[in-house]
Formats: sequence, structure tokens, C-alpha cells
Amino acid sequence: METIKPTKGTRLHTFFLRYLLFLSLGTILLVVVLICLTLFALSTNIVLPANYAETQISLSRDRIASSSSVTADIIPDLVDYAVFSKEGKLLAGNLSKKEAFKAWNAMKKEQSQSITQFYSLIERENEICILRYDLVPQYRSAIMRKYLPNPQLLDILLFIIGIITIATVLAIHFGRSLKKKMFGLQEAIEKIQNQNLDFTINHSGISEIDEISVSLEQMKEALNSSLKQQWESDQARREQISALAHDLKTPLTIIRGNAELLQDTVQDDIQREYNDYIVKNTMELEKFTKELIDLSKMERTITREKTNVKMDAFMTEVEQQMRALSLEKRLRVDIQKEMLPARIFIDEEQFYRAILNVIANAVEHTPEYGKVILTVQVATDVIRFIVTDGGCGFSPKDLNEATKQFYRGDPSRNAGNHHGMGLYIAQSIVQRHAGTLLIDNDLLAGGGKVTITIPINNDSH
Repeated sequence: METIKPTKGTRLHTFFLRYLLFLSLGTILLVVVLICLTLFALSTNIVLPANYAETQISLSRDRIASSSSVTADIIPDLVDYAVFSKEGKLLAGNLSKKEAFKAWNAMKKEQSQSITQFYSLIERENEICILRYDLVPQYRSAIMRKYLPNPQLLDILLFIIGIITIATVLAIHFGRSLKKKMFGLQEAIEKIQNQNLDFTINHSGISEIDEISVSLEQMKEALNSSLKQQWESDQARREQISALAHDLKTPLTIIRGNAELLQDTVQDDIQREYNDYIVKNTMELEKFTKELIDLSKMERTITREKTNVKMDAFMTEVEQQMRALSLEKRLRVDIQKEMLPARIFIDEEQFYRAILNVIANAVEHTPEYGKVILTVQVATDVIRFIVTDGGCGFSPKDLNEATKQFYRGDPSRNAGNHHGMGLYIAQSIVQRHAGTLLIDNDLLAGGGKVTITIPINNDSH
């Protein structure tokens, strides 16, 4: 597959500079809009200018000074007042007593303003009128003055909200754009994780991402080559094992046949003992060769047909074979069945072999006159086959490695009559049925326990 080459695209820092540029333009546009809104509000008298109160005081000064009494109706809007006698006694006004004397003290000290407020003094015949006002824009509407922040603060709040909104919208837009550009890279990583190496990464237009894509393409090619070599090596190994097993089968049959013929001849005790060794070990070699051939056939099989198998008939076959395997060691066989389904969807020949391999392993590790238990139970949509032996149980090492090829087990548990293939083959078959094989120890009896769990109606191949 052709590897993509790096192309000159947009640098990542340029991509983010675009974000900053759009954010800056958005900020400028926001400021312009707020200024226009403010000017519109001022021109339509929705908002009064900052010097509105001061201007109204200038226009009303003579009227306030010459009127017979100072009342609220002659005081301009947005202005508070207090009327004092010449001696400083509070006579009238809408300022609180504390605020009124604060204004009086400010005027005595000839301070026309405090920190946030301004004062204006109007001399009357026997009174002094002090007016208090603010030099800030205000709403003409009293309702707006009551429920809204002053126009200056409102502008600041609108600016902050606008900046946050613009930044958020641009971040979402550029984030989606960057995610879209990285989609090919993410898709490639997912395919590699799923061992699907048949793909090509499209250009993103971002130089740094395309450089990573090139590296990923190179890694894909290297991984593809490595997996191909591994597959070819495994295939060659399986073919060599299969060929070797078939080549051994014929001479072993001849050796065993001739050794059995020699048993019918006249032999002394030593010759008979040696001849028995030959027959016994030839049978072991034939058994091992058969296991290798079975393993090779199983690994070459990609798909096998599964069918709905009658559970009663299948269990009858398993029980008969289990009792036959137990005869030589005079073992007690206990078979427990709980609410079995009428049918299960399996490859009958393969799954039968898996069950028997587990049973044979249990029989092998159970001492004479011991007990082997087979429990079959249903739970929701799965069925479990639990085989418990009467031996000393699996060692910690057995629990981790018993299903590996050619693992013959802990010497304290190993009877020496197997070649480390039974549980490996059983697990491989169970996995092809979308099931699990769990190795454990029975807490009550102390023996080894193997649990096979498969779906009852599994239709995967």
C-alpha cells in the first residue's frame, strides 16, 4: 500500500492564530455595537447623559432661590435635596437626616463633591437649599432605574457576556473543525487497535497532524509486515507439526504391531518386561501424535457448522463416556443436571471433544476409588458445565498456565499420562463458541474445578 507523503498545509499555530484573529474582530465588532446602542439610547432619551442633573439644576436655580418654599415639584429629576436654616437646622427635603447633615458638612468645608456624589448650594432669603446629584448616565424611566443596573455598568456586563459568548462560539466552531481534521487519525488508530490494517489516512490540511499520519502509516506498514511474517511462521509451524505427526504415525503403528506380535512368542521375564515397555510407550507416542494431528486440524479450521443439538442425547453420550473413562480407576461418578434446555446451539463434535478433554483431565488427577462430579446448570441465557475432580486441586501456577500448549502441570499434581494439550484444546473450542473456560479449586472438596460457560442460543461462528 502506498504511503502518504507530508504535504505543506496549515501549521497548527496558524490555526490557533485564526481563532485569536476572529476573537479580536468579534471583540471590536462588539464594542462598536455597544457604542452604537449607547448613542441610540442617548439620542432617543432612553438614557439621560451624565450631566443631565447638573444642567437641570442650572435651569432651576433661580426658581428654587426665589420660590416661597422649596417643594419636591420644583426640584429637577435625578436630584435629591435638603433645606436648612441659616443656623444649620434641617427644615425639609427628601434626604435622610444622616445624608442631609453629611451634605451640610461637605458644603461648610466648601467641598462640592464626595467620593461618588456632587453637591450644589442655593442661597435663599432665610434658608439654604443643598442639592445632591450624580454625574453618571441614568435611565429616564423610573422603572428601568429600579430594576436595571446603571447604563455604564450595563455596558460593562454586556461587554463581558458578549466576549464570553463570542469566545465560546468560536471555541466550539474551531474545536469541531480541529476534531474533523483529526477524524482520519482517530479512525486509523481505532482500526489498528482492532487489527484492521486495510486503510489509508486522508490529508487533514494541518501539517503537524499530517506528519503524525505519515508516521502512523509507516507504523501500519511495519505492523502489517510483522503480522504477515508471524502468520506465515505460525502456518509453517503448524504444517511442520502436522507433517511430523503424520510421518510418525506409520512407523509407530508398525513398531506397536510388531511389539504386540512379540508378546505372543515365547519370552523370558526380562524380554517380556522390555516388550511391555515398548508397547506402553508406543501407545503413549501414538496418543501424543493423535493430539498433535487434532490440534493441527483444529487450528486450520476457520469456520465449522453449528446446529441445534438435542440436550438429552448429547448428555447421554457424555455420561456414557465419563463412566467408561472412570472404570479403570473405579471412580464414583456423580452427574447433576438442573433444568436443562431442550436444545443448545453448538458444533457437536468439537464441543463434545472439549467436554471430554476436561473430564479426562479430572479422571487423571483423581486417585483410585475417588469421585468425579459433572454439574450442568442453566443461568439466564447461558449453560454451565462444571467438572470437579477428587484430587489435590490446582496449584497457583496451574491456575495461570493450565490452558497453555504443552503445559504438563505442577509435578505434585501431574500424573505423567498427558502431554499438556487437553485443556488448551478445550479452551480453544469453547472460545469458538463465544464462551469461557475457568479453572479454579473447589472450596469444599479441595479438588480441581473446571467451569465451561457458553450461550445456549449462540449463532456466532
